[in-house]
Amino acid sequence: MLKRLRTPKFWYDERSVWGEVLSPLSQLYSLYFNVRYSSVIPSKVNIPVICVNSVMLSGAGKTPTVKFIFDILKKYKFNPHVITRGYGGYIKNVIRVDPNLHSYLQVGDEALVSAQFATTWIGRDHFKSAQSAIFGGADAIVVDSGFYCRTLSHDFNILVIDSNQKFGNKRLLPAGPLIEKIDNGIKSSDTILIIGEKSEELESIIKSTKDVHIFYAKLVASEIVNIKNNKVLGFCGLGYPKKFKQTLKNCNYDIVDFVIFSDHHPYTITEIQRLIEKATSVNATLVTTIKDYIKIPEVFRPDIKVIPIDVVPENDLFEKMLIERVKISKA
Repeated sequence: MLKRLRTPKFWYDERSVWGEVLSPLSQLYSLYFNVRYSSVIPSKVNIPVICVNSVMLSGAGKTPTVKFIFDILKKYKFNPHVITRGYGGYIKNVIRVDPNLHSYLQVGDEALVSAQFATTWIGRDHFKSAQSAIFGGADAIVVDSGFYCRTLSHDFNILVIDSNQKFGNKRLLPAGPLIEKIDNGIKSSDTILIIGEKSEELESIIKSTKDVHIFYAKLVASEIVNIKNNKVLGFCGLGYPKKFKQTLKNCNYDIVDFVIFSDHHPYTITEIQRLIEKATSVNATLVTTIKDYIKIPEVFRPDIKVIPIDVVPENDLFEKMLIERVKISKA
C-alpha cells in the first residue's frame, strides 16, 4: 500500500519553485480530468439533489457542511440520505454503509463519519447510489463532492471554501491542492459557503467570476468536552490540520502539543501507543476529530476524546434559501 504524504507546504506558497516545476503535470491532470468527464451525461432523479463541493483536495470543510445540510433538511421533515464516493475504501460497488458492520478500510473514513448521523451510500456511480437511496426511502439526497462523479444531475450546487485555506497556491494537482480549476468550480455553483472570517479577497475572486450568493459560517465545537487539568495533546490526519488546532484554541484548552499526520492516515497500534505515552508523560488528554477516531483501534478509544465540530451559519438566510430551492426542485 502506498503511504499517504502530508500536505506539501509549497501547496500554500505561491512563490515556491516546486509549484512551477510541477505545473506541466498539472496540465496533464487537467487534460485527463476533462477527457474523462467530457462525454458523461448526468442523469436526473425525481427527488431533490444537493451537492456539496470543494475545489480543494481536502480541508475546506465539506463533511461537516454535509451534516449541516442534512440537519436543515431533517428540520423541515425531509428524509435525506447521503451519497459519497467512498474514497479510501476498497468496496467499489453501491452499498449502504453500516457503522456496526463496515470499517473505514472498506468504505472510507468520510463515508463512515457520515453514517454516524445519516443513512449513507457509497459507490463509484452516484446515479446508481441515488437510485438505491430512493428505493431505501430517501426523499432528498446530499452528495459529498460531485467533481469526481458526473453521472448524477444536481439540483443545487454548494461550493465550500475555507477563508484561511482559500485556494492555496491556486494550482491544480500535483503542483497545488486544487482538484478543479477555481473559475470552473465557481461557475458550476449555485451558491458559495465560506467557512471562517469574512474575506474581501475571496469575495473579489468569486464576484469576478460569477454573480452568486455568498454566505458565511464557522466551524465550532458543538460540545465543550470536559478535560482533566484542561491540558490536551491534539492530533489529526486532515488536509488542513490548522483548522482543528484553531478549534482547540477557541475552546480555551491548554494545548501542550499538536501532532499532524497525513490526510486519511490509517493509525497503527504503535503510533497510538506512542501518543498515549506522550500524553501521559505531560499529564494531558489525547483529543482528536471523529474522522480520526474511527480509524483508531477500538482498544485505545477509551483513552482518547473526540471534539465534535459543527458548522454554525452567520444567520438563517442560507437555511431559508436552501429550503426554498429544495421545495422548487421537489415541485
